[in-house]
Amino acid sequence: MRKNKIEIALLLLVISLIAGCLSSDEKYINPRISLWYKDKIPYGTWFAYNSLERFYPLPGIVSLQKTSPENAANFQSYYWVKSDYEEPVQEDSIPDEAVETDEQQVDESFEQELYLVVSPQFYPNEKEIEKLLGYVGYGNHLVIAAFDFSNDFLDTLNLKLEVEEINFKKKDSVVFLGRPSNDKPFSTYGYPGFGIGQFFVSSESIEWQILGKTQNGNPNIIRIRKDSGTITLLANPLQLTNFFLLHKNNHQFWSNLLAGLPDSYSTIWWDEYYRHADPNQSSFSSLGVLMKYPSLRWALYTTLIMLGLLLISELKRRRKVIPILPALENSSLDFVKTIGRLYYQHKDNQDLAKKMESHFREFIRNQYNITSNQPDSVLAAQLSLKSGVEEGIIKSLLNEFKLIDEHGAVSDDELLHINELIENFYIKRS
Repeated sequence: MRKNKIEIALLLLVISLIAGCLSSDEKYINPRISLWYKDKIPYGTWFAYNSLERFYPLPGIVSLQKTSPENAANFQSYYWVKSDYEEPVQEDSIPDEAVETDEQQVDESFEQELYLVVSPQFYPNEKEIEKLLGYVGYGNHLVIAAFDFSNDFLDTLNLKLEVEEINFKKKDSVVFLGRPSNDKPFSTYGYPGFGIGQFFVSSESIEWQILGKTQNGNPNIIRIRKDSGTITLLANPLQLTNFFLLHKNNHQFWSNLLAGLPDSYSTIWWDEYYRHADPNQSSFSSLGVLMKYPSLRWALYTTLIMLGLLLISELKRRRKVIPILPALENSSLDFVKTIGRLYYQHKDNQDLAKKMESHFREFIRNQYNITSNQPDSVLAAQLSLKSGVEEGIIKSLLNEFKLIDEHGAVSDDELLHINELIENFYIKRS
């Protein structure tokens, strides 16, 4: 029975191995759209990012930008903090014939930069739009590929984004048309991947370069000139993914798109900030509203200054003057004198002698742990041994206490003699 089970297990193992070796008619393609420059999956952008070194073979030319253009220190220190940008004479692009003329007017010492954004969405805030347009107006070039653009950004360029078709389940070949510039013919590019038919529509009559079209002929890649720089918009970032660019000769699409831009840059920035931005997250800020309007901003500043002055004034020490109290006198001596006068006036020497005896016996009991209810000879010997006082002095003192118990009456001389014996004991004890 056990042998049959082993044979069945081996048979199932062989069948599973044979089934795994059989080729499948349809290859599995990872459908996740990441658009990340490190991803080699079909819908990553590893090829587009790494091929930049082939088009611009300069050491260290490609850098990652992971912060907002509004807060990026490397941009603010040079381009995006300039407040002396001249107002654009014409928002629209100019014909290709005039491009070379404008580029010649740019300062020869200025080294242009290229800023690339490949993201599912592009949602810059108002300040970021201002910085980006100033960056382009100074002579740099901006390329943005996204599925969705903010309305504020499109309104600034007098554009709208229309949807022709979105099909993430299409398996037939998706066709796009592309060219490097207006004076070049369109080339056809296709791949058997996801299809998305978005295109740009101008809300006003502006001049642009149409560098790409959908299969239906609608412009999905445009380039607008702004002062000395350009803005290139792609309504379908899937055209920059590994799946599209590595299919047949589609890599020419990427090279043609870059061929229409200058062939040298001081730095190429690959944006990683907008790929992680959350378009659903509200950018509303109460403080931002206050800082937006000068009157509210200065009202806030004034309030903060007044609160600061109030805080400083309240830090002053406020408390009543503490009166100087006279130092406490040591009344122990006065107490002793009072008690002494009391006993002297009553002449009760016996009671005073009894209290002196009681105090002495309490002392030797606490100090030397000797009980006083034993014969005087034994008590004197133990006390002399522990205190170091001569046994004769101790016997004399105990003898005086015994005489008080027997006779009762105590004269002044006898009281003084008892006091001297007690003081002598305290002096000589070790």
